[in-house]
Amino acid sequence: MLSHLFATVVFSLLVSGCAEGAPSRANAEPATVAARAHSGPALWVVKDPDTTIYLFGTVHMLPQGFAWRNAAFDKAFDSADTLVMEVVGVENSAETQPAIMKIGFTPGLPKLAERVPADARDDLAAAIKHAGVPATALDPMETWLATMTLSTARIVRLGYGIDSGVESELKARATTQRKRVEGLETVEEQLSFFDTLPEDEQRKLLVLSLDDMDAIQKIIDTAVKDWAAGDVDKVAAVLEEDIKSSPQLAKRLLADRNANWAEWIDKRLKTTPGTVFVAVGTGHLAGAESVQAKLKAKGIAAERLN
Repeated sequence: MLSHLFATVVFSLLVSGCAEGAPSRANAEPATVAARAHSGPALWVVKDPDTTIYLFGTVHMLPQGFAWRNAAFDKAFDSADTLVMEVVGVENSAETQPAIMKIGFTPGLPKLAERVPADARDDLAAAIKHAGVPATALDPMETWLATMTLSTARIVRLGYGIDSGVESELKARATTQRKRVEGLETVEEQLSFFDTLPEDEQRKLLVLSLDDMDAIQKIIDTAVKDWAAGDVDKVAAVLEEDIKSSPQLAKRLLADRNANWAEWIDKRLKTTPGTVFVAVGTGHLAGAESVQAKLKAKGIAAERLN
């Protein structure tokens, strides 16, 4: 069965740069998550006398027209002078493509089908067919990039899109309001989290991603509903269960990065007055290794607002 942690990785990490072979939304199947009003995604705030930092968990791919904003979000976002996201500039192919070519391709790799066990090859072929990505386009990619490309394309075919994701709306709103926009990481740094995984771990992820579309749809639809309802406990429960089975991946993609971001927030509080809206994948703000937990260890309290 598809790993919940892997689903969270695909869903919560920035994967737009890895989606170069994904079909357009015009070819997507309708998503089953209803586009309606919700109680709203969770929002926290960290303060000192001259600095306010909001923490907001995002979902990078959503169905078109999915309603998620509420008054608490609007008030916090509109009050900020700076928007901080995981990474900026990914919509600029002149920046992302060289990084992908440099990190994600290695000459002489075996075909992708040869990197999975024989009993998984039919599932791989079915996934490639559903994604609409030619196998010849995936074969030159390192295993992690092929997995991200294939998985993103399949999610797009379910009716989810990066253009409908939270980051797209945040960037547009920030531009209209003339906010400063900063990134916590570079494109190369984000890609390197996968690139430096041992090959056996990369192949394990590839196999885990090959579940049938009904299972993938159920996992992603449920994750979106929990996020939109602000149900952090359910998001945390998914993460905590799978961290036990994939500790190396969880450490690299969640715990280590959360610690880095908590350090960034601590420094920002101490050095730069103003109001900042920090928006990162929702998985980073849930569970025992969350950004808030890392802040608490530093003696910094994050207050839940919504």
